[in-house]
Amino acid sequence: MEVQNAAHRDANQVSVRLGAEELSKRYGNIEANRDVSIAVAPGEIHAIVGENGAGKSTLMRMLQGIEQPDSGRIIVDDQIVSLSGPQRAFALGIGMVHQEFMLAPDLTLLENLVLGDEPVYRAFGAASRINWPAALESGERLAREAAAHVDWSRTVLTTPVHIQQFVEIIRLLRRGTRILILDEPTAVLAPQQVEDLFDLLRKLREDGTTILFISHKLKEVMALADRVTVIRRGEVRYSSPVAETDTDTIAGHMVGGLDTPVATARPTSASKIETDDVVLDVQMLTTPIVEKSHPLRGVDLHIGRGEIVGLAGVSGNGQNELVECLVGLRDSDGGTVSLAGQDITHLSNQHRRALGIGYVSADRRHEGLALQASVEANVIAGSQRKAPVSKGGFFDRKAMRQVAEKRLAFVDVRYGVLNDAAGDLSGGNQQRLVFAREIAADPSLLIVSQPTRGVDLVGIAAIHAILSDFRNSGGSVLLVSEELDEILALSDRILVMADGKIVGEMNAAEADIGTIGKLMVMQGGGDG
Repeated sequence: MEVQNAAHRDANQVSVRLGAEELSKRYGNIEANRDVSIAVAPGEIHAIVGENGAGKSTLMRMLQGIEQPDSGRIIVDDQIVSLSGPQRAFALGIGMVHQEFMLAPDLTLLENLVLGDEPVYRAFGAASRINWPAALESGERLAREAAAHVDWSRTVLTTPVHIQQFVEIIRLLRRGTRILILDEPTAVLAPQQVEDLFDLLRKLREDGTTILFISHKLKEVMALADRVTVIRRGEVRYSSPVAETDTDTIAGHMVGGLDTPVATARPTSASKIETDDVVLDVQMLTTPIVEKSHPLRGVDLHIGRGEIVGLAGVSGNGQNELVECLVGLRDSDGGTVSLAGQDITHLSNQHRRALGIGYVSADRRHEGLALQASVEANVIAGSQRKAPVSKGGFFDRKAMRQVAEKRLAFVDVRYGVLNDAAGDLSGGNQQRLVFAREIAADPSLLIVSQPTRGVDLVGIAAIHAILSDFRNSGGSVLLVSEELDEILALSDRILVMADGKIVGEMNAAEADIGTIGKLMVMQGGGDG
């Protein structure tokens, strides 16, 4: 029998809606989870926090039936269950909204809502065509209950990300989900959109939905959750009602002890350099409308020497296209880009790099690194044909090793041996590896996109220190980030982008999240 009584309890007095008892999971020599026990009460928002590699994802996969535990038990409604697969978890009311949405991009929101569970007209007892009026009625009803405004006729490609997220949630609710798992749900949202999401989640809680909320944003955990559990190195290290704890305590347990510094910057070798020298000058930059990309609509910006300029905006409003134009990966059809007074508008990426542009991509796993190649090969890439690594057309293995070790040590990349695959490193060390390579070329301008996405607290502190040191020594940085706290902490000036254009500029010392957030969503790029 797949479901067994865990205890003799009244069915109306369920104490654990979803839980784990001593769950363990091993992959070879790696113990991803070790005797993990959690208990999520009915109608509770329970936050799960921890560093990258802590074991959160493995736990969620077991709670979805994607992975099978080596030992331990999963509890649903106070009963031990065997989740033989995702369909069994779904049948028990467990649904998950992933960081990467599971919507079909070319279909409408209504088509996505019912995909795989379409209401149909019945003819002589057999299913015939889809009953679209019934589908629309169910979508509208659930949207009203969620206080969400959804245009069901829009395709996913033309829909703002926060509306896509609402549709993901509504789709799960329509299919009977009563235990909702959310993986970093605010990663791509503007502040007002975060508040809208939280309002929805609180309403769902009031209606009896149980929510697991995976996040590294401790302020949001404190604002939303009823209880928080910290997982570190595969084990539960701390659990408390949110009302009885604070962010310092939670962070301390996440990184390995209450005395562990969470955000300490390395000392800088020079005081901040400020000049009137313009390193990057962009005038009226435009790009054509291309499928699955956002056009640029006359972008103007400049960055001075020794300055970090932060670029804020809701995901999908032209930030990626702007970055690609600046580094030479996308053609523009109007305007100019100048680096230190030289027009580089039509130069290749290779030529731009040679002139002093470094680039840290938002997608380190596919663009920033060759994951199957060694740590050494990745940190040397781009310098392999230059002295001292190459002499007379041949590699100098000893010099290559020395250069690689020096670069890795400069930004404190933690690795085993140089021949280790880059893909074996943690997310934070992968990102530091990219910085080690890009800074080694001594660029005058560093274009950095989402530098701490998927990076734990200690890694975030290290990356912030790298950027501050680079700026303090005279380097210029364009920082593109969806983390407004990061933008405010690092930037000298802040630009806000919406609908393919710059819609606001402010001195970072005078800026606040509320003002930035309003600009992000009031200029046509964030409303839906």
